[in-house]
Amino acid sequence: MKTIAHLSDLHFGRTETKVVAALLSDLERHRPDLVIISGDLTQRARSHQFAEARAFLSHIPAPVLVVPGNHDLYPLYRPFSRIFRPRNKFHRSLPGHDSLPVWKDDQVVAIGLDSTRSLRWKSGALKGAHLDHLELTLADAPETAARVVFLHHPPSTASGGHPYETLVNHGIDLVLTGHVHHAHVELISSDHGGSLVLVQATTACSTRLREDSNGYCLVRLDGDHMEVAIQGWSGDIFHTIRHHCFEKKARIWRMAPHLSHVFPS
Repeated sequence: MKTIAHLSDLHFGRTETKVVAALLSDLERHRPDLVIISGDLTQRARSHQFAEARAFLSHIPAPVLVVPGNHDLYPLYRPFSRIFRPRNKFHRSLPGHDSLPVWKDDQVVAIGLDSTRSLRWKSGALKGAHLDHLELTLADAPETAARVVFLHHPPSTASGGHPYETLVNHGIDLVLTGHVHHAHVELISSDHGGSLVLVQATTACSTRLREDSNGYCLVRLDGDHMEVAIQGWSGDIFHTIRHHCFEKKARIWRMAPHLSHVFPS
């Protein structure tokens, strides 16, 4: 069994120290095998904000994969940088983090895709180059490994590009996104058969709250079984506020009752 912690929209530059400390404490308590951050590590891509994000990453007790969000690109008031080198500061400020992050072992293959678009302020897209990268990366993936894709923009905010249902046809089991600061879990099905689980995380530690409190997601994978736990901020600690369980049969993921025989409480 593998546990993935999914964080998004940290927005360093607009964080609360108490929440950041509690988030690290909760990650220490759950000890995930992998931590995935689906963008917006900073509020305005400023150097001191990237420094805060870098310090936070250094305290996470697990391997970390990251992709940028729209807030991590040079802002629009820096038009030359935004057009010609929009992600330069993101990659320079986070050394050791691959621009095409991939995690592979015998149980999980996780692939990061950069959905940001330098000429758009908010919207993103799933592009043909992403699908080419998926095919190449998955070519030698273990047959039984869960296939995970993570990117900043959820389907509801995509502009142009390929529909996210296309990922089902590439054998993806789980898609992790953020951007809208709202925790959400749903099944996405393809007209050609098959389905995947979409997990959208709220903002992990920012004061830029919308519908939800701060939170993140814990995903436990065990063969054809998956559990998603939504961790929410109580004002003092992070705690589990709801569970979603899924089973996979014949390439199709379906909702399931709590799988106590697979994931004990």
